[in-house]
Amino acid sequence: MFIKEIKKKNPGYEKEFVSHRLVESYRTPKGPRQRTILNLGKLDLPKEQWKALANQIEAEITGQKSLYPVDDSIIKLAKHYAQLIIKKKLVQPKTEAQEEKGTDKAEHETIDLNSITDSKSRTLGAEYVGLSTFKKLGLDALLLQLGVSQKQVALAALSVVGKLVRPASEHRTRRWARNLSALDELLGTDFSQLSQNALYRISDLLFAHKDSIEEHLAKKEKDLFALEEKIILYDLTNTYFEGRATTNKKAKHGRSKEKRSDCPLLTIGLVIDEMGFPKRSQIFQGNVSEPETLKQVIKGLQGLPGTKESALSAQGEQKEHGKQGDAESKTKKGITVVLDAGIASADNLTLLEAEGYDYVVVARNQPVALSEIDQDDLLTIKKDQNNKVEAQLIKQDGEHILYCKSSLKAQKEQSMKHLFQQRFEYDLKQVAAALSKKGGTKKYDKVLKRIGRLQQKYAAIARYYDIEITRKGDLATAISYKFIKQEKAEQRFSGSYFLRTSRTDLNEEEIWSLYVMLTNVEDAFRSLKSELALRPIYHQKEQRADAHLFITVLAYHLLNTIQTQLRSHDIHMQWWNIREQLTSHVRTTTAMTTKDGRRIHLRKSTQPEPFHKRIYDALGLSCYPLNSKRVDF
Repeated sequence: MFIKEIKKKNPGYEKEFVSHRLVESYRTPKGPRQRTILNLGKLDLPKEQWKALANQIEAEITGQKSLYPVDDSIIKLAKHYAQLIIKKKLVQPKTEAQEEKGTDKAEHETIDLNSITDSKSRTLGAEYVGLSTFKKLGLDALLLQLGVSQKQVALAALSVVGKLVRPASEHRTRRWARNLSALDELLGTDFSQLSQNALYRISDLLFAHKDSIEEHLAKKEKDLFALEEKIILYDLTNTYFEGRATTNKKAKHGRSKEKRSDCPLLTIGLVIDEMGFPKRSQIFQGNVSEPETLKQVIKGLQGLPGTKESALSAQGEQKEHGKQGDAESKTKKGITVVLDAGIASADNLTLLEAEGYDYVVVARNQPVALSEIDQDDLLTIKKDQNNKVEAQLIKQDGEHILYCKSSLKAQKEQSMKHLFQQRFEYDLKQVAAALSKKGGTKKYDKVLKRIGRLQQKYAAIARYYDIEITRKGDLATAISYKFIKQEKAEQRFSGSYFLRTSRTDLNEEEIWSLYVMLTNVEDAFRSLKSELALRPIYHQKEQRADAHLFITVLAYHLLNTIQTQLRSHDIHMQWWNIREQLTSHVRTTTAMTTKDGRRIHLRKSTQPEPFHKRIYDALGLSCYPLNSKRVDF
């Protein structure tokens, strides 16, 4: 092997372009010839060191050791180029003779055991599961239909599967794809030259097709899992930005559900069905009013079976066949929307009724006086070692009210009440102590303001206290307080709540069971934030931040699809645990020297372990995702 310099000039252009190639000479019946082994680009290396580099590359490939000392810089370059040559050879199509050998037939070689080396280990298991699910949901075929190129489809798979397997920023995803993962081998592409901007561009492209993708996924998941879609759950959460995000008009300060009100926020609304599959996602500004978001999201429900859109279609079909009637009222009902108290305003309940949806919601206020509830006549609808839930159904015109009392919720609320009391009374004592301290706040008006701020800070418990401030002139001289509304406080923290529903056909247990499905939304948000790294947002541009949230939602589609399949095989593990254990299934290159001096490089996957097989079998996947490859030097 030797290095050859190539000089070129474009016609009409004076600049000379220089590049270098690693070539080798070989004999033919027509005389000696040269062939290019690898394009090296432009070498920043003195010409007198070219031969040393060529020799070292050959030594790295063949497993030989140099007889002469070699500079570390040349060794580093040689290792890099040797890996490129090996990779290039490994991905070349097999010849007919090689195909005839096959992977099932025994191949015997006499090798030097001391020459065996392993290199380029890449994680395979979680990527294999993620990419298989990406294809199972038909995302690759959909993107091609939308006019996305094959190369862009591979990048889209990297963005979504990467978010599922190794959630991180684009910078870290690029590093993971280039140096740690075998995803490129699974995709049949090469990420060694992947740029960070390519990942930004593909996120923009995916977000541009958001509506088409979500519509496709809703239909595909319904077909795959025979989803009835009779229950629709809707809730919101928010996440925060790193930085000020001044160029993002949606980034607003508000009430953070992660206690990060110091940061600008972005809100995401998620509509999911009873099986946890997202039907629609919507991105709002950080300080959005929760009740107002339902008006926008309700439009996304129109494509679901039994909604207004499908009802009108059915009505049209009946008219074509000469059948008149109330097709809309018959087909539009049948979907029940479950909402938390923050969204269940009176206007939204009216909106749901107008659109033809039933509802089960947490009451925002107390629709029935507690004095009307007979605590001795409650029906137990759930009882286990951890919790007991009792209920009483109150029937009203067009709506049923369900009073619920949970022992577990009561324990939590009593703990909260005790903690609130401790903190509130401690701060009151601090204000009182300042009255006798040098430099402490003593003026009556200022003391009133301090007390007011504490009442605002501890609003959940402060309303049950009576606070008196003794004054002398414009100075406060003493502060006393008393917990006087104990009975009302006990009722407030008793673990009781009210549900409202238009489903007058359901009993107590059925209504409560629909309500607790809201935990599916909470599980979705937990997965988005923890397992899929929804938070924080590092992007400052509005479109990039929106795309970050959308790709995370796409990754959740994959996650929920995987877990739904696994649950059907009695595997109830969280994704982070599965993902962690799948990382031990890897792809690696093993090199060895034969007795006759040849260097063999084998690119193989490690033998799947029992856990890997269990997951692959449950998902209907082969335990051997990639064939072995061999190249001899």
